[in-house]
Amino acid sequence: MKLHDDYYEEEHSSGSKTIYIYMILIMSAVILGVTALVFWANQSQSKSDGSGYAAALAQKEAKAAEESKKMEANASENVIAESKLTSDDLDIWTLPDTGREKNTSQSNKNNGTVTNQTTGETVVDGSESASDSSSQSKTADELSNGKTSVYDMTTKEELSEEKESESETVEEEDEEEDEVQSIQVKHADGTKEWVDVNENIPRNKYNFSNLKYQKPLMNYYEDGELVSKCGVDISANQGEVDFSKLKNAGCDFVMLKVGARGYSSGNIVLDANFQDNIRAAKKAGLDVGVYFCSQAVSKAEAREEADEVLDAISGFSIKYPIAFVMETVDEDMARIEALDKMERTQIAQVFMNRIEDAGYKSMIYGDKEWLLTMVDMEDLQDYDVWFAQDSDEPEYPYEFGIWQYDSDATIKGISGDATMLMSFKDYAK
Repeated sequence: MKLHDDYYEEEHSSGSKTIYIYMILIMSAVILGVTALVFWANQSQSKSDGSGYAAALAQKEAKAAEESKKMEANASENVIAESKLTSDDLDIWTLPDTGREKNTSQSNKNNGTVTNQTTGETVVDGSESASDSSSQSKTADELSNGKTSVYDMTTKEELSEEKESESETVEEEDEEEDEVQSIQVKHADGTKEWVDVNENIPRNKYNFSNLKYQKPLMNYYEDGELVSKCGVDISANQGEVDFSKLKNAGCDFVMLKVGARGYSSGNIVLDANFQDNIRAAKKAGLDVGVYFCSQAVSKAEAREEADEVLDAISGFSIKYPIAFVMETVDEDMARIEALDKMERTQIAQVFMNRIEDAGYKSMIYGDKEWLLTMVDMEDLQDYDVWFAQDSDEPEYPYEFGIWQYDSDATIKGISGDATMLMSFKDYAK
């Protein structure tokens, strides 16, 4: 029947489609299962061997680093290939140039030798001297500080000169610090004042630690050698003097008083014993210097006093200076007290110039008060000084030749008090 056939075809077709759908579903399930198994297997392997995302990232970074190294190596090869430097240009001994010969680098390659540029010593490459590890270590340390014998551009001589210069500078600074800037002066009325040292007047260079006092004689030494001379101030006040005993006692010279001008009357009076004293001193072999006690109040009187001295010493050999002495009078008024500082200075200049014009050596006498406050020593700095101060060391900053260190001494040849002198130089030469 036709109805029956149609029904069969329709039913058969429907069954085939159903089977086909089932097959598709089954295959899809299988595929999904296989996929799930593969995913599970990959996850298990990542956990066990540390791979996965992190491992992949590390692998990527390692690969990038390797590629970077290759690029740097290629760049370095290119730079070296393009560079015009030679092996000689890279010789460390030529950096920088220390005065070494240009062919030293080449000669160092010959016979395997190396020359020490500091000592000049040549050693064989590979010898104990060349391979001393401690020496190499020292050189490396010095090199890091820029002080190797090759790189240090300062020579030993220059370093020595720098040290000496620094030492001299320090010594000069110490001397400047030790220099006295002011001196205390005690006046006749008992008052005291500080007087600034004049930098325009030359200072004495004596080292007073070289003084040796063996009473009654004071001596001065330089480099262990005696350079001073001993003397005595003598006038009629000492009475009769035995100059031979003075000589045997160690005296070398005497300063004899020629005379004085009256501090009130103004009259010139010669010392009563001068002529006898000068003859006896010369006979005993003592060198002689003389002095005059001035009370001149004018330049004319100063010249008059100088002429009196020149007349008195005429015919005698005077090897030590002729001194100008001007002093105030204790407990009384003197003529010169009416003078000011400039007038006293000019009077002293006139007297001493007159003496030097006659061919003798002149000098000015005084203590601290007189020399530092009563006259202008800047104007008188061309004349020698006889400085009077009873002490173990003189306190006078400027140059001076004779020091009166004791006015109450005892010495053979003089019965009373003796005024002792020391000359820093031998005027008799």
